[in-house]
Amino acid sequence: PIFKIGAQISEVYLLHMEDELLIESAKRSGKSIYSIAREWSVELLRELNIPAPERIYDQYPHELSGGMRQRIQIAMALACSPKLLIADEPTTALDVTIQNQILTLMKELKKKYNTSILFITHDLGIISKMCDRVAVMYSGYIVEYGGIEKLFLNPYHPYTKGLIASVPVVGKKRRRLEIIPGMVPNLIYPPSGCRFHPRCLYCFEPCDSKVPKSIEVEPNYFVACYLFDPQYKNLSEVAINKVEEKNL
Repeated sequence: PIFKIGAQISEVYLLHMEDELLIESAKRSGKSIYSIAREWSVELLRELNIPAPERIYDQYPHELSGGMRQRIQIAMALACSPKLLIADEPTTALDVTIQNQILTLMKELKKKYNTSILFITHDLGIISKMCDRVAVMYSGYIVEYGGIEKLFLNPYHPYTKGLIASVPVVGKKRRRLEIIPGMVPNLIYPPSGCRFHPRCLYCFEPCDSKVPKSIEVEPNYFVACYLFDPQYKNLSEVAINKVEEKNL
């Protein structure tokens, strides 16, 4: 917060693109690499549709709004045209309007820079809008991985099913939202076997003793659950029937 916006963006170029800066400096009769880094930074701000980029370059973070600071962080991340951008909760603490602007900007930049984006988020709305493929994690383990449409319309893993069923849908009547029973486990002393088994309605042996392996249930679609392991087909059918009988 004590460094100006421009200094923070220019630092990315100075640290990671020194050779390119020196070549550009030689082409311009020895122009300072710091001046060139400033030019590149201002141009990047302009590409991100940030108004008055020359003025923003010389401002401090506290002088900008939350949405503008988020745009600046995106600019810093894209300064070296990375092949992969990791976005960890990129819209946290932003109002809905600004969130939408940031997500739209990231979509445009993804196409423009041909950059893959890895979103880390708990917001299913962002996932449905931004992602092509999704990995659902529970207590540090990926329990389901596949295409976005398939996962939302017909999830496999009990945790994924509960997660999606607990979200209200506008325009769709539902008597009451579903809940996932139990509590999130303590990761200092995690449960044995499948970490979701203490909360799972379908739990059977060996769910509580062995970590399930990831199984390809459809082409390029994977689930880590004994319900879909051919080795435990009979036991899984019994577990499914018990749950269905309770719901009658």
